[in-house]
Amino acid sequence: MSSLSRYKAQSSTKRSTPSDRLRPKTTPMPLQLNTSRKPQVSVMFENHSTVSFPKDFTYNQQLQKGSEGHVEQWTHTATKTVIAVKVIQSSVSCPNEVQILRDLPPHKSIVGYLGYCKKQPHAEEASILLEYCPQGDLFTVRHGVVDKDSMAFSEAFMWSIYSQLMGALAFLHEGIDNQHPMGHGEWKPVVHRDIKLENVLVKRLSYKNECPGIEVRLGDFGMAGYYDSKDPNPLGYTGTTQYWPPEVTWETKRLDLASDVWGVAAIMHQLAHNFGPLVDPQVTANKWFQQNNEAPYHDSWPEHLKRSYWSSKAPRRPVPINLEPSAPVPVLADDRLGYDKNALALRRHIPSLKYSDALSDCMMAGLTMSPDERPESGILLRKIEAAYSDVLFEDLCLEYERETVLEDGELWRMRETD
Repeated sequence: MSSLSRYKAQSSTKRSTPSDRLRPKTTPMPLQLNTSRKPQVSVMFENHSTVSFPKDFTYNQQLQKGSEGHVEQWTHTATKTVIAVKVIQSSVSCPNEVQILRDLPPHKSIVGYLGYCKKQPHAEEASILLEYCPQGDLFTVRHGVVDKDSMAFSEAFMWSIYSQLMGALAFLHEGIDNQHPMGHGEWKPVVHRDIKLENVLVKRLSYKNECPGIEVRLGDFGMAGYYDSKDPNPLGYTGTTQYWPPEVTWETKRLDLASDVWGVAAIMHQLAHNFGPLVDPQVTANKWFQQNNEAPYHDSWPEHLKRSYWSSKAPRRPVPINLEPSAPVPVLADDRLGYDKNALALRRHIPSLKYSDALSDCMMAGLTMSPDERPESGILLRKIEAAYSDVLFEDLCLEYERETVLEDGELWRMRETD
């Protein structure tokens, strides 16, 4: 596909409307679906304003399993609409995740909320009904590329993911969307607290005409909450420590709006380099045990908690993504931070693409070490959109010049023939 055609295709889809989602304000049993909030008329449970779960659905399969519950796939029998159902332990109060998703207006890059059912599908359980994303999550997509030893993600692919995820954050933090480019007037900021590859759901994935396209949704709001600058993480959620910025410590766990921004930029770093913006946690652990006989935690800690601890202690060291694949990266071999043989091996065996200076600058802005200097999500979103527009315009100009040269050459040959 030519750059001109790619530019037209991307321009026509950049401001797409939300799809296949609706958000009812109440969820009694049977499940009442508020059809007035549907983004499109012909989606979801059209002509079925009252739907009972699980009575009106057919169980398909289990999709994921975690420490606090699992996710299942169900199909609405009448409309054949597939949904995702997050099954958790039933509680007296409404789960925080439900409160957040129920109150949020729809957004094209945030997973759609459909309803909440107590004591379903079993008496000791509760079910959160969500939009189904058939392509899994970004963790699965990334590993599919790495396992096949195929090409890295293209520049256009990376821009698309970054702009969608930062758009989701700008909406959560400031209420910014297409209708409110400067944010809603009265907005209660929402902090996600667990931005990672596994929590980015993939709605659509295509590689047609060598121009990959992706549509993502930010999901799993189990640790999310309304942001209070005086007490940003009142319940002490840990999230995923390898996505923590340098200012968040194991002792404070101050996960806030700035740490969300770092988390999204860390995803871009992971996709580009196949390693995150931190030294291999095992290097930090080895350094500790070279100087100490005992671990800094109790022996009874489970292995996953020990790994989380060392990830939280590992130094952060973002690497730009506008480097030549074979270029040396001295910071990865810096003994003061820790000689990261794992990252160096990945650079040799699965070299990343050399991305544009603009994309690298946008990623590094999100990975600014100081939280006071790190741009807010709305500011960074505008930077990403402006930079991507410039890149597309440059591609368009280059394509025009190439096509003009070809046309001039063809005219010259025609004249010589005559």
